[in-house]
Amino acid sequence: MMRHTLVLSALGLVAFAPSAQAIELYATPVGSVVVAPPTVYVPPPRVVVLPPSPPPPPVVRTVYVTPPTVTTTVHVAPNGEPGPDAPTHPQAPERRDPRASVFLGAGYGGMTGFQSGAASTWQLHLGLGLGATELGLRARVANRALDSLSTASGGVWMLSAEVAHRFLEGATVRPVLGASFDRWQFEPDGRESASAFGLGARAGVEVHYHLNPGAALVFGLDAGYHRILSAVDNAAVLPDVLTFGATADIRL
Repeated sequence: MMRHTLVLSALGLVAFAPSAQAIELYATPVGSVVVAPPTVYVPPPRVVVLPPSPPPPPVVRTVYVTPPTVTTTVHVAPNGEPGPDAPTHPQAPERRDPRASVFLGAGYGGMTGFQSGAASTWQLHLGLGLGATELGLRARVANRALDSLSTASGGVWMLSAEVAHRFLEGATVRPVLGASFDRWQFEPDGRESASAFGLGARAGVEVHYHLNPGAALVFGLDAGYHRILSAVDNAAVLPDVLTFGATADIRL
């Protein structure tokens, strides 16, 4: 009987062997076999440490910068060869067309009719400049100029409404040409005053010294020819008159 019990116990152990981790057999004093409960092995929990997330990629922005425009001025002579460089005098840039400017100035010169020398004259100038063209008034006053224009003595003054044009716009030295309509006033000694009308032409050269983009000092030398067209009642005045002088203007 005991042998059969051992055989059955052994077969039972073999049947449960795959699911048991360890089996222990104990002999009891009464000859029976006690089977201990199987010990199940539980592995320790696995801790998975994930690597830190990588930082986001940097944001790249493409900025397109337009380079400044560089303008190079090349002075070319009429024959096609490179001309002289621009003047390097420290003057402010000049105001150009179509903006207007005002001329105001005075001067000193002379007046002669090729009779008996020349008489000194004072000059006053007021003009409106439209770019290189000027609409102006020029007054010449001579206390004793009539001695040079006729056989009588006395004073003469002339007021000219003139249209003038300055060449070489933007240059420091500029030629100038003008045409005028003249009104003459004669004051002979001991006689009544008389008036006359005529036409004139003027040519000269001016030096412009720029004070700022809107102002300049203008120094000029000029000579003019004037023709008296109407008769003078109280004096025998020569019809051809030459004027000359130097002026200083400010342009605003």
